[in-house]
Amino acid sequence: MKPELAPALKQAVDRLYAVFSGYRAPTLCLNVCLGCCMDESLEKEMRQLPLRQITARHFYEYNCSAKDVPQPAHEIKYLLPRMLELLADGAELHHSMECYLGRLGNCEAGAFSAEEYEAIEVFALAYFAARLSQHWWQSGEGHAGDVAFEFLLMFDIGGVDLRPLLDYWMKDESTAATLHYVNAGFYDFWQAQCIKNAFAEDRPVFLEVMTNWLTEENHRRTFANRILRLEMYKLEQTPTCYYGSRITPQDMAEAVFDSITY
Repeated sequence: MKPELAPALKQAVDRLYAVFSGYRAPTLCLNVCLGCCMDESLEKEMRQLPLRQITARHFYEYNCSAKDVPQPAHEIKYLLPRMLELLADGAELHHSMECYLGRLGNCEAGAFSAEEYEAIEVFALAYFAARLSQHWWQSGEGHAGDVAFEFLLMFDIGGVDLRPLLDYWMKDESTAATLHYVNAGFYDFWQAQCIKNAFAEDRPVFLEVMTNWLTEENHRRTFANRILRLEMYKLEQTPTCYYGSRITPQDMAEAVFDSITY
């Protein structure tokens, strides 16, 4: 059975539907390539089905299709509540998570009203908070990597201000949030002292924001103290392969601690 959304996340989704309720389905073809990217019947269904009946398969082909820059804002505004609802449910909306919100980020500056942008920001914060509240080292479910930085890059590509999300992470003293810091930091930052993600290579502002946040002295001290409080022996310790070596979550925590207390 699919788990219920966190209350704040459900409220954020409901707010999106309310704020964007005035937009109607396009009558003409969506901004997609029907020649080789998207099935014509799926494109037609996206315009004719009730909004909440559009599936992840529809959005996967829609998001992976060739598209114009800038994007048609009214089309995005109509589809956005359902797309973000599916995101909240954990649906796969593109072959790369970082690109889920690419169409949103490619709308022209000023295309969204203050109320519309606020609804998107509220969703982003609720989504990120919900993801930080769970980690596979506690549940024993999931995969060896960590996607906290991918979530942040996804929202950055979508044009969302990351500062409220990073501020929330700093204030979240939960074990899961600290585990995300350890897991993501080990794989995607501290080894090379930079974010290692191909989709971030042409986003210098994102790289600067993340590097400054991760290396700021008070932030490092705060997370170092939280790592010291972790009871790693109680958590999942299945080793994973990292550049030919077998490494456990305990090893990762120790490596990140050493990196942030240099």
